[in-house]
This record gives sequence, C-alpha cells and structure tokens, in this order.
Amino acid sequence: MRALLGVLAVSLAAPAAAQDLPPWVGVWEGTVGTYPVRACFESFGEGPGRGAYYYLTRLEAISLSEEDGEITWKESAAGSESDAFWQPSEMNGAHVRGTWMQGNRKLPFELTPLAWTEGEWGGPCSSAEFLASRLGGGDVAEEGAELDGWRYTRRTYRPPEHFAEDVSIESFSYPPAEAGDRAINAVLADYLPKETMDDDFAECVAGALSSVGADGFYSVTATPTMASRDYLNVSVDSGNFCGGAHPNFYTYDHTYDRHTGEELDLFDWIGEARTDGEDLTIREALRALVVARWPVDAEAECRDLAADTEYWSLGLAREGLVFRPDFPHVATACEEPVTVEWSALEPFLDDEGKRGLARLRAE
Repeated sequence: MRALLGVLAVSLAAPAAAQDLPPWVGVWEGTVGTYPVRACFESFGEGPGRGAYYYLTRLEAISLSEEDGEITWKESAAGSESDAFWQPSEMNGAHVRGTWMQGNRKLPFELTPLAWTEGEWGGPCSSAEFLASRLGGGDVAEEGAELDGWRYTRRTYRPPEHFAEDVSIESFSYPPAEAGDRAINAVLADYLPKETMDDDFAECVAGALSSVGADGFYSVTATPTMASRDYLNVSVDSGNFCGGAHPNFYTYDHTYDRHTGEELDLFDWIGEARTDGEDLTIREALRALVVARWPVDAEAECRDLAADTEYWSLGLAREGLVFRPDFPHVATACEEPVTVEWSALEPFLDDEGKRGLARLRAE
C-alpha cells in the first residue's frame, strides 16, 4: 500500500516552488461567523488555488477552489458543489479575512496562520496540523465468524461520523494455536488504523486533500479464504482514491506459514515462474491451464486479455493455487480468480512446491 501511495504522490501536480508561493499558502485557524474553523490553502503555479476547511465541531472537510480570474473561493462538500463561497478582502501572511456568502446569508470570516510542517505529500492540506485532529474518535467492532469449521473474529473499524461514507476497514484475528500465529495476528491487526498520521488511510486522505481538497475514499477488507494446520491464506480487497487521475481497485492474496509466521511466496512453489523486477510472470504453458479454467460466462474479451497477460498473483486453496491476473486499470472489472487444481499443477511444482503440497495433504 505504501509503495502505491508513493507512486501517487509523484503523479500529483506539485505546488509551486517555495520561493514563489503566495503568502496565504498554509494552515489557518479562526472563525466563520462565530463558528471555529481550521483551513488550508494551496497554490499550484499559475493555476487556481485549492484548499479545504472544516468546522471544529463537525470535522467534515469542505473543499475550496479559487475561481479562475475571480477573487472568490467556491465551496463544495461531499463531492457536490454548493452555492456558498468565500470572498476575501485580505489574504496575506498574517490574516485571511473577508465574507462567507450563501444566498442572502453573509458571515464574516477571519483566520490567522498556524505553524505547519510538510508531510508525505508536501503541502499544507496534507499536513498533520490540518488533518491530525480529524483522525480520532473511531472504534473497532468484533463479531464471531467461521470458515469451514475454523473459528475467527471479524474486526471492523467504525470511523468517526465525518469519515463514515469514505473509510471502510475490516480485518480479523484468531486464537493462536501454532508457533507463528501470534506474528500473523500482529500483521492482521496492522490493517486497522491507530488513528495517527502513520495510518495508510490517513495518508490516503492526506493525498486526496492535497490533490483535490476532499477526503477521497479508502476501503480495505482482509478475509481468510483457507485455514489449515500449516497454512493461512488471506484475501485482501482494496479500493481507494488518494488523489491523482483515477481511483484504484485491486485484490491480492497473502499466504502465511502458521509454524513460522512468515509470508510465503507461492511463486517459489512453481518452477515455471520467473522474476522480472518486482513482478512475477507465468509462462505460456501454465497460463494456458489458467485460461482453460476461466469462467464460462465471462466476457470473451476478458478471456482474451487473460490469455495475453503474463503477470499474475497467487493464493493458496486446498484444491490448488489461485491465480489472479494483473490487468491494466481500464480492465480491472475483467479480473477473475481462477483455481488450478493440484493434479494439473504437479508437473510445474518444484521441490519447494512438492514439499508444501505434501504438508497440506498430510493434514
């Protein structure tokens, strides 16, 4: 996840060089009428400025965008524009003041600067000084669940109200029975936020605020799909918009050895795999097995795309290995998990794969 966010950070439009920034760029605090607010303003070269603010009593981010060629800042909240806007009479390094207007309603606003430090994304809207006070107030709900007789506890993060529509995070835990289970539970617990700026969801929100002045969205669900005495397979469904050109959706599997607590690389089980940088490919003969098992009711173009795709991720099932294609972003909806049974896979298993299969079958 952090690698993905790093790529997104590079892709976003960068603010103007520090020496060229207008004096009003930064984090601000003050009032709109009598209501306490915190705001941030960003500048992007010759383009219109962007920002956001929230009422300290509600904490819901409201986007601000500078009207091109106008001395006004337009509001939008929860992804939709409103007829409210800010008309500044003064914007400098010491004061931002003017009139907030919506229809016939008018309120004075006056803000003074807060010291802030650049975070991962660089601008004031993604800084801890603007965002951190919005991160607390959630909790975790727990509910018993079962997978083929194996019991575990579903753990769902319930965000504070101002993130309720944009943040969805779920993981699980289970009673330790093998030597590596405590280490695996620790990894599963890390999916749930600690409500600090180091959380993945906070970093995602910060990126969206820096990019578009809104919270974006962040969703991740970690679910057990296979649990045996020796192995645990976890499927992670994720979707987010952290700024940039488009949202991201993907599913991937993590397979753990319950005796060591270590994550397995299932490509080490099949001799036909080869490493290409950080990506793993499967050769044509193995890919043909996967495509032959592609869902019969799938679109023909999706099957054709799978036949030409070299890059896949792997998961573990009792019946065999689960192959997930890595399609281009525009074809994400075509991705399907395909299980290739052990009897067909055995010719491709190397020594490590044969030992792993023997352990699975011995249970």
